[in-house]
Amino acid sequence: MLLKPPVRRGMKELDRTAFSLTIPVTALRVPTKSVGQIKADLADDVLRLPKLRNVVEDESSKDHKIVLLKPEISGPDLNEASARLRALASENGWQALTHKVTVGYEHWSADDILRAILPDPNQAPTSYEQIGHIAHMNLRDEYLEYKTLIGQVILDKSPTVTMVVNKLDTIDNTFRNFQMEVLAGDADFIAQVRENECVFRFDYSKVYWNSRLHSEHERLIKRFPQGASVCDVMAGVGPFVVPAARRGALVWANDLNPASYQAMCDNIRMNKVQDRVRAFNMDGRDFIRKAFADFIALTAKGPPSLPPISKCNTGKQKAGTAQAPPITVASRSFDHVVMNLPAIAIEFLDAFRGLFRNITGKSEKESDDLLQMPLIHTHCFTKSDEPEKDILQRACRAMGYPEDKYSDLDAEVFYVRRVAPKKDMYCLSLRLPKSVAYAESTDEQHEM
Repeated sequence: MLLKPPVRRGMKELDRTAFSLTIPVTALRVPTKSVGQIKADLADDVLRLPKLRNVVEDESSKDHKIVLLKPEISGPDLNEASARLRALASENGWQALTHKVTVGYEHWSADDILRAILPDPNQAPTSYEQIGHIAHMNLRDEYLEYKTLIGQVILDKSPTVTMVVNKLDTIDNTFRNFQMEVLAGDADFIAQVRENECVFRFDYSKVYWNSRLHSEHERLIKRFPQGASVCDVMAGVGPFVVPAARRGALVWANDLNPASYQAMCDNIRMNKVQDRVRAFNMDGRDFIRKAFADFIALTAKGPPSLPPISKCNTGKQKAGTAQAPPITVASRSFDHVVMNLPAIAIEFLDAFRGLFRNITGKSEKESDDLLQMPLIHTHCFTKSDEPEKDILQRACRAMGYPEDKYSDLDAEVFYVRRVAPKKDMYCLSLRLPKSVAYAESTDEQHEM
């Protein structure tokens, strides 16, 4: 039999005492010296429940212990036990007996408790995203009447969680945050997380953070080598910015949300990469135009240099070691652009149309190869059955590039994750076409 807590269907206010259960289990009286062998070699036969001891004192003998067996094993013949256990018990004369075990709320998992309470015992909303000490849930409508109870159970069963919140609405496209309510615990929204060997601190109620994007952050960061130049248009609190700078890249980073911008600045300082990052708080399209114009003007005076990477990341040089040379940023333009705002980022590709023509005053024919075209990493959503085609054609429309020539683009469409049924997140890594970068702007065409 599989141990389950007492059913308390329909409970709305958590009563922890309602989940106590006393059951008889088969046990073995064995010499103390044999306990280790049983637990190691016969682990599948031993009772296993969180916070419940499966070896207890034998009140009748100091030289023996009582080993509790799993509920499926019954009787003096040890029915349902492994052949190995039955053989050892017979050879050594271990006595089988019945022992009463009291299992309480603390022994059951969150899944066990919620399945005993909620209307559908086959489902339990125990999944959540953890951001520092915060458990972020996204409860479906049918669970909302139980939300406080669910939050308390999650809080009780998660040792590193001190607050449970529930999302109330969709992400705001402007500042990428959302309304949430506290289900359990103290209302402390200041979270601290560690990712890609960096520490991030922020007010989770005011900014966007998604721990499920850890692998995607890491994947892109690995594409930014030492000496690379990176332009992050929707940088948030810095999950791309800080690790990239820590690896020795030069990063210009922007976010429209003042709270995200402030948290990013704090994280830049906290991780000691301020010598490799410039932070901005402005509209994304305005930032693209300003950043490229200023960066190209800067590099026209000579390659920028950055402080060398310190192994301990403190900037202190160990005595007796040679000073590492500065890091040279060789590119005249940004090597990479990151736009991680999946709902609308692809639309911002329009800011690159005519960008290099407006900065240099040259047409594509007059341009030279000194200003290399950036690789633009744009995150986006799609519900299409042909995701690559859909994403590339949308990119074409945003840039003013011939839609029927989408297959000519130097581009890669990378699957990131499923965010909802029939809705996936991708990353489009697109080399900016020179024909787009040096295209005539709409204003110029009207004047002609």
